[in-house]
Amino acid sequence: MGPLDDKAGTHRPGLEKGWAQHAGYGALAWTVWLLSHPYQGIWHDARIYLVLALNRLLPDAFVRDVWFAFGSQGDLTLFDEAYAALLRVLPPSEAAKAVAMAGGAVWLAGCLVLGARMLGWRCAAAYASLLAILNPSYDLGANLLFVNESFATARPYAMGLALAGMAAWIGGHRAAAGLLFAVALTLHPLMAIGGIACILVLALRDRVVLGLLLLTIAALAVGAWAGVPLLERMDPLWESLVRHTSAIVLPLEASEVGLDRNLWPIALLLLAGRLGAARHRRLYHAVAFVAVWCLLVALVVGLYYPAVLLAQAQVWRVSWLATVVALLAALDIIVTRPIPRRRAAAFGLTVSYLAAGSGLGSALLLAGYATLVAPSALTIVNAVWQTHCSERTRRLIIAAIVVWASVLAYFRFSGNLPTEIEWPLLGVKLEAPSFIAHKLLPALVFLGVWTLTPRIRVVSAWFLLGMALILWDQRTSATRTLEAGYLHDDQALLQALGIRRGDVVYWAGNDLGPWFTLVTAGYAQSVQGIGIVFARPHALTLYTRLRAIGDLSEGRNDTGSGEWSPFDLHAPIYHPSSLSGHGVRTLCADGALDHIIQHRAADGLPAHTIVRRRSHLGAMYVYHCARLRAQNQWPNLTSPD
Repeated sequence: MGPLDDKAGTHRPGLEKGWAQHAGYGALAWTVWLLSHPYQGIWHDARIYLVLALNRLLPDAFVRDVWFAFGSQGDLTLFDEAYAALLRVLPPSEAAKAVAMAGGAVWLAGCLVLGARMLGWRCAAAYASLLAILNPSYDLGANLLFVNESFATARPYAMGLALAGMAAWIGGHRAAAGLLFAVALTLHPLMAIGGIACILVLALRDRVVLGLLLLTIAALAVGAWAGVPLLERMDPLWESLVRHTSAIVLPLEASEVGLDRNLWPIALLLLAGRLGAARHRRLYHAVAFVAVWCLLVALVVGLYYPAVLLAQAQVWRVSWLATVVALLAALDIIVTRPIPRRRAAAFGLTVSYLAAGSGLGSALLLAGYATLVAPSALTIVNAVWQTHCSERTRRLIIAAIVVWASVLAYFRFSGNLPTEIEWPLLGVKLEAPSFIAHKLLPALVFLGVWTLTPRIRVVSAWFLLGMALILWDQRTSATRTLEAGYLHDDQALLQALGIRRGDVVYWAGNDLGPWFTLVTAGYAQSVQGIGIVFARPHALTLYTRLRAIGDLSEGRNDTGSGEWSPFDLHAPIYHPSSLSGHGVRTLCADGALDHIIQHRAADGLPAHTIVRRRSHLGAMYVYHCARLRAQNQWPNLTSPD
């Protein structure tokens, strides 16, 4: 028996089958996840989920914020309600950390449950660990979203629950599956819907599925032809803003779509539909079916016809499920092969995965699938290999493939940026390339524990899990100091600055300051560019404000030169470190703006309030726009229309 022979129906007796061993496998997988994905603080989309929770906690503070003025993503989820409840008992820095860790645990539990249901606990631990180390992305080509997230968002919760729901359905627990999917939907509908769609394909007859698909396509086509607003194409300005600001929603051009990377999991699922365990083949086909149609819709919407509703639905997100199940299918293919052929199967699948970003990964898998559909092709290839290639030639070809795969692995996983690993109890910091710290080290830990005897493995896994939990928080001291100031003494600071909660503030050089330090509405921030696909007025209002700021910019926050599109709302030119006196006066002409904060005085314009603090905030020069407007009569620069 091979090392992964713990499939359903082939469990070993004794400790290998007990809950202690299963828990040990789970502890090992979680250790690998913690080492692969250390906590870096409130960044990426964790900023969005934190402000959503703060909006639930203090709704009056953000009523006039452009990000909330036209509706928000929080209207579709209950996640922010739960997050807000946690903020009532914990400071934001600790609440975000707790949410991130719990999210990782739910996600990992979903992977383990589905893996155990299909291939057994031993394979499930290998699968979850492999997924943690590889951490594949699942967007169309921007490489911004990955299946593992170690920051506070709703996505890992919804994804983990969706996987658990699929496992429950496969196991015949329909009520439990329905409950898990329902909870996942309330947390993040866009991430949960893929699992539900796959279960529907599994549960319904093929004719019914095809009928529903054709009916949906017809309804969308008729709606677009009839001019239904939600099915009309986005207007040119809104579309340009979304393409340049949110590349994960609408790719800027066709060359930016990672087509081969998105086709690889689909091709692997098709291959597993032929080579995987017979009881799982329909599941692989169902996931591939849903993924193919969602990818097709995403390409049509992203490249040809960005209909409002379909762009907002972001059907490309379903690819996370195809990617995750595809890696499970790869293990299924390996463990169902006869023992002499497992290494060859593992090598071939590994090469295809490494080549997936170079345009050859899915082609290799589809070629393998073609040999199954047409066995005569394999006979011809085998005849050429055996008859026309000498032993030396075959060895050279295999060696060349190994070298090629090694080069692909280096460029795919090696990181040029070093990372620090801090040992809190010892006060020691070790610097190493990110590839070694976050991929090689977790892989070595997994392999080292995997080879131990069952009892020693369990003890070692739990010991290493404790160490990994201690090491997981790798925030820098600067990040800790910054986050400690979130929602801390904000009332006193607002009073000192002469600002009321709910006022609209532009804080030059501090993008997150209005939201998290003052806990009030922001005027024009880079982070507010996230989610502009959901509301046209949001996109246009923010664009108008940022263009005005860009025209008034005195200094820029970026340190290098580069070409920036005027439609990219994250462009550095729109986020200066300060404004001149003329810039402050001109920007304050907008009646929607109440205050401007800078860390240096504007030339030729005395600040109305100056607050000096010894903290990281330093000196703050505050300009109250109502006073400036009282001295000058200017029309509004922006309007929410």
